[in-house]
Amino acid sequence: MNLRSAALSLALVCTATAPLAADTTNNFILMRDGKPIGKAYYTLEKKNGYHSKAHFNYRLAAAISTNNSTSMDSSRGNMITEGEFTYDYKADDDGNFLSGYIQSGTTQTITSFQMDKARTTVTIGENQAGVSASKSLTMPGPNYLVVPDYDPSSIQIFLAAALAHPHPDSKYAFIVPGTAGRGGTSYIYVALKPPTDANGSLNGKPIALKHYVLQYFKSSADLYTDVDGNLMEADMGNLSAEYVRVKFALPAK
Repeated sequence: MNLRSAALSLALVCTATAPLAADTTNNFILMRDGKPIGKAYYTLEKKNGYHSKAHFNYRLAAAISTNNSTSMDSSRGNMITEGEFTYDYKADDDGNFLSGYIQSGTTQTITSFQMDKARTTVTIGENQAGVSASKSLTMPGPNYLVVPDYDPSSIQIFLAAALAHPHPDSKYAFIVPGTAGRGGTSYIYVALKPPTDANGSLNGKPIALKHYVLQYFKSSADLYTDVDGNLMEADMGNLSAEYVRVKFALPAK
């Protein structure tokens, strides 16, 4: 979706359930159907792999159906209008998930992901007010990344790892917490297409971009980075919302 700088400035005023961290530069506006619904920010450390600490929140004008995950799918759960999440996780140099958890500030639920040694079974544990439950997710192979809705840091890690260590078939596996219609949390395969050149603006100045298309099922997502691979915008399609870096804009059509 093409966004004007004025719309982004308005989004900063209109969306707030938690303050942005003062010392982070990876600040994003969350958009859905052309409207701001929240914010996301993260810190990312690259040392023996990737370590991300992310925070994202959303507020919706209309009620939606959800569960304790970060999904906004309307086919299950309790009606709520906002959510706030913290995500802390690690991935190896190839972008494969190692360990991590999601904490919901709305329901006070902590969701963790643990793999067996073969990395073909993931145990998804949930703890809320001392009450625990778990279920297993069987994976078709050992290589995958956990990609929550509304979290641009997971897309940044995916892109960085995929560009540094591309899969020969350009296919990658995502575990998406709270995916509805497939038994809750599930996995999907995505395909990353070669980039094309694009242009945008950051802080009001022109910036050269790379445009990547991420295909999944019968839909696709559009990812925009600068020439160094830093995520500027991700229009996630049916997977989630749009993530737009603060003070970044694509040219209007």
